[in-house]
Amino acid sequence: HTHGTRAPPLPARMHPPLTLSNHPLCRDVVIALKVCHKEHPLAKHWGVCNDQKWALDACLKKQKLLKYKINSDKAKAEKARLKVHLDKYGHSTTNGTLNEDIE
Repeated sequence: HTHGTRAPPLPARMHPPLTLSNHPLCRDVVIALKVCHKEHPLAKHWGVCNDQKWALDACLKKQKLLKYKINSDKAKAEKARLKVHLDKYGHSTTNGTLNEDIE
């Protein structure tokens, strides 16, 4: 057992850069956190802005889930479009022309 040695602290979970254009659904929450950090430049390190940070985390999670759903819907639509194309032309096509010699 060694005295005086400790494991380094775990890094705090950071949020992404808080540009308003990147987080349109979380605009008010981002502004609230930035205002809190500005009003409490030292106390923010002791948890004064935790409520705003937790609200931001929840909002970013909602935004991420919404983005996931939108991207998933786009992928499903593209998959359906490709299926129609494959049903019409088959798997081996070049510019819409069936390539008979390709396996």
